Amino acid sequence: MILSKLFYDKCGPSYQKAIDELEKNIAEIEKFDGATKGEKIVLTIYQFSKRYLTPGEYWGYCIRYVKLYFPMYSVNDTYDKLRRDIIKHAYYHMYLNMNWMEKFHWGSNYLKLDDFIHYQRSFCERVLCFPHKYLKFYLRKFQQHATKEPSKKVVKRGEEMLSLYPKIEAAIGDIHEWFQLLLKVDDDKYVKDNVEYRIGQDLHDIKLWKIYMNYLKQSGQFKYLLGIYSKYCRFFLEDDEIKKEYQKAMFEHGPVNLPWKNLFEFEKGCGMEEIVAEEEKYDIQSSFEEDLSPFDKSICRRFYDTYKAYQEFSLPGPLVLYVLNNAGHHVLRKLFASCKYFFAKQSTPICYRLRTGSREIYEDESLTLKEHSTKESFAKNFYITGIMYGGPLLDFLPKFYRCEAKFIRLLGKVRLTFNELLFLIGHGGVIQLNIQSSTIKDEKNESVALEDIMTYLRNVEELCLPNVKITEKTSHALISMKFNSKFDNIDIKSISGAPFDAEEFLEFLSVSCSS
Repeated sequence: MILSKLFYDKCGPSYQKAIDELEKNIAEIEKFDGATKGEKIVLTIYQFSKRYLTPGEYWGYCIRYVKLYFPMYSVNDTYDKLRRDIIKHAYYHMYLNMNWMEKFHWGSNYLKLDDFIHYQRSFCERVLCFPHKYLKFYLRKFQQHATKEPSKKVVKRGEEMLSLYPKIEAAIGDIHEWFQLLLKVDDDKYVKDNVEYRIGQDLHDIKLWKIYMNYLKQSGQFKYLLGIYSKYCRFFLEDDEIKKEYQKAMFEHGPVNLPWKNLFEFEKGCGMEEIVAEEEKYDIQSSFEEDLSPFDKSICRRFYDTYKAYQEFSLPGPLVLYVLNNAGHHVLRKLFASCKYFFAKQSTPICYRLRTGSREIYEDESLTLKEHSTKESFAKNFYITGIMYGGPLLDFLPKFYRCEAKFIRLLGKVRLTFNELLFLIGHGGVIQLNIQSSTIKDEKNESVALEDIMTYLRNVEELCLPNVKITEKTSHALISMKFNSKFDNIDIKSISGAPFDAEEFLEFLSVSCSS
């Protein structure tokens, strides 16, 4: 028997009888060899699925025979078409398999599921709007690949979903609590995808079936509810109470399109008009396909042609200048956008992403330098706000006004003084720091103590350091520090200095590192 005995024993007598007939038919086909064997098995399961809600084991069996009798590299597309048809039918029967996920990357089929999201190939906003175990990775990648300051709304949503995910995972054993946490996501598709995926893994979870149907009633999704009723009644064949409930709902809210061949009388009586839901449309690649326009250097000349040196403001002049001189990059963006005067007085070009590459590129707030670009080629007082990534960027430190980068990775052998390091990390907001190829020395040309560096890294999640010094106070100092997030990775190339308390250091790692 293809179906497990445990699953079979839980089924009602009528459904068991249908399964017995299906298994008998498959066994008869299995006795013979021939070119049409796989096709006959798939067709037999298809015919069953037109009358009954079909467990996932049978869809997996279909795929097995498609692979066996229709080689993937066939000259025609028979394999691919048949495979897509099987996946489509399995999806309707609320069964999904990790190996089928290329079918659900884009468009209206895009699934908001925990185990499936890592197949996503682009770091777009859509993967940040719901909880899943890869969310932190995608949120950080999204921030690192952006060419300008990401939307506060998007990042905030991502952080909120990041904090909600472990609560959902912890409640997996309590159906009611788990479902209530799904509702907190405030995303109907997320609720549907996760509930139906879970039901598809265990069709016998009658408690979840009823919670889900009640949710669809309360949210007024009656057309969709009728489809769920139809699936339920083709698995729990003896549940006359739900069937009566379904019949009443059909007369009140029908018609709705159904694919079943064994329609109930009340389903036939509704006229069965086809209801076609309008598909969501996504243009994932559009943001990556725009051509980069060359930087127009005449912009700088035209700027001063229209600049007015003397202007009146509601606030006194000294106060305006004080705000301007002390503003962070968020305020500066607004001031620069409101009036050219402010940029003329505080000429600090805001650069969200600074990196090195094969050519010089300006895009939004992103600046790419060649490794051998000259310092004279670029404006002074760059304000770095997001990412520093690449080769000899420290050569340009004299050109920086301020650095508040959250993601820093310096490539190549760079000699850093502690003061230069503080210029990069002193703002305290660094999330990822990778300077493992560098060396860090203090004013005495000695390695810097680890605790002196960690003082400025309370938000760090990934840390790769070169040479550091350990003191007798290191482990105690680290334990006493309060970090705002757990480490995903710590990698220190070499240590030197006095012996330290290894047990206390291990205690620090166990508390501060994520599992």
